[in-house]
Amino acid sequence: MSRKRKQKRQRFILIISLMFIVLLIVIIKSMIGNPKQDLNTSQTSQENINEQTDKPQSTNDNEISEIKVSPNICTANTGAVIDLNNFKVEAFHKSGKKEELNNIVFSTDSDLLKIVDNTITVSDRVLTADTAKVTVNYKEYNSDITIKVFNDLESNIDENALVTNPSDYDVVVNKERHLSSSYVPEDLVPLDGIPKSLQNPEVNQLRKVAYDALKELFAVAKEEQSFDLYARSGYRSYNTQVSLYGSYVSNHGQEAADKFSAKPGQSEHQTGLAMDITCPSMNYQLDTTFGDKEEGKWVSENAHKFGFIVRYPKGKEDITGVSI
Repeated sequence: MSRKRKQKRQRFILIISLMFIVLLIVIIKSMIGNPKQDLNTSQTSQENINEQTDKPQSTNDNEISEIKVSPNICTANTGAVIDLNNFKVEAFHKSGKKEELNNIVFSTDSDLLKIVDNTITVSDRVLTADTAKVTVNYKEYNSDITIKVFNDLESNIDENALVTNPSDYDVVVNKERHLSSSYVPEDLVPLDGIPKSLQNPEVNQLRKVAYDALKELFAVAKEEQSFDLYARSGYRSYNTQVSLYGSYVSNHGQEAADKFSAKPGQSEHQTGLAMDITCPSMNYQLDTTFGDKEEGKWVSENAHKFGFIVRYPKGKEDITGVSI
């Protein structure tokens, strides 16, 4: 064999050998994998496991969806003191579970209520049908309690037929419900700025809330209808009623007097919340014909807007017990 051919053969064998070695390396790598790649994959998997382990479990089911208080409507009398322990507050969770709550905060924006020493006190200046709201707070959740005032007549009278709530704005005084001979309203004010037909200082007084309402009623009557209304007789003391009733009995007899005049203690005028009104067309007198006048009709239709009622309407004598 020539030397040249021998050299070619040796180069061919070397190339074959190198190719075999490269192929062998590729096969080995494919069999055992890339150590670096496997390490990264392993680290990534471990990180995922750690994340799943460290991640807190979902608490959606344990979250509070709302709180409820029971009872959520409470009826109370004027001046009542309500124990807050009477109310039960529960949390309702999204899971459906419910639990009774403690450390509840009660609050109110109403000036009709006062919350102190774990009690709600109802003002003695509220009226029947007045309502006020108490808010129950727990963290960011809240619920409401509605306080409804209801002064039932039976709870405001004693065994002697004396009313026990004489200073309440919705006190009821009549032949069956009497005021004490010593009762005098504490907040009487003179009828300043209101037209008056009598000069007696005593009857030219009302309790402040009634005075404000009457002044507004007279002003609206003047502004809207050009009516001139006059106050004739407001507050009358027990002793004044003694004298007035006695004069009616002397002049008309007791049976007749009892039909149109209240006995001492039975007059609404003693409350300081009642007013007899008249007008120039009535010559400033009191007469049942006032109801037939345009002024009287307007008062009958609008008095309630200012907190008043026409106390002894015709046709209701069997209810009021008064025939005028």
